[in-house]
This record gives sequence, structure tokens and C-alpha cells, in this order.
Amino acid sequence: MKHVGGVLFALLLLAAMAVTQQQKQSNNNSVPAYNPGQEQTFSGTIQEVRDYQCPVSGTIGSHISLKGGGDTLEVHLAPATFLKQYNIVLQPGDQVKITGVKFVFEGKPAILAREIVAGQSTFTFRDGKGRPEW
Repeated sequence: MKHVGGVLFALLLLAAMAVTQQQKQSNNNSVPAYNPGQEQTFSGTIQEVRDYQCPVSGTIGSHISLKGGGDTLEVHLAPATFLKQYNIVLQPGDQVKITGVKFVFEGKPAILAREIVAGQSTFTFRDGKGRPEW
């Protein structure tokens, strides 16, 4: 009976260590909450448009790479279905102005976009308080 208790204790200890390690890893790559007080405006040229599984939206998300001021920033827009639903089309070469919050994700500079102005069109992805429109 003592042997079973020791095994159970060891299993519980291992489980607790695994949960702690998983929490540390998720905190290292955590996405910040959108804070309207940290909004900035970025201008540049779209280099690439990609849809992929996104930790920000939790779905297949639409993203653009923005080249401006010497930096290239990964811009998180919204779930790909949101862009398709509203016929939002952005293409490489488009000149855009983005309002959003800059942060570092997976060691690279990134932006959570609230709004994008491309030509005569304005696309809104979050409301004034930063809540997603999707």
C-alpha cells in the first residue's frame, strides 16, 4: 500500500511540474490585451498577405507584412472568414495606414490592427475600446 501511495505522489508531482512548465511557455508567447491607450499609427506598403492558424484570433487568421520606416511588421487583422464576409481585399503593393497596438510576439515586432485605411477604403477590425468586431 505504501508503494501505491508513493507512485501516486510521484505522478501528482510530475503532473504539477508539467502544468507549471506549460504555463511558463504560454506566458512567454502570450498575446497582450488590446489597450486603446497604446494605439499608434503605422504607414507603409503591404509586402505579403497570408492566412494561417493564429494565436490572436484562435482561428485561421488574416495577416499582412507591412514594410514601413525600415521595419517589417506582422499585422494581425481578424479571422479570415471575417475578411471574406465583408469582401475585404488587401494586396501586396497596397499603401496603407494602420491604427493599432504594437507588441512583440514570438520575438518579432507585430501589430494588433484596429483599423486600416487603404486608398479610399477604411476597414475596421476592432471598436474604439479594442474589442473585436468579429
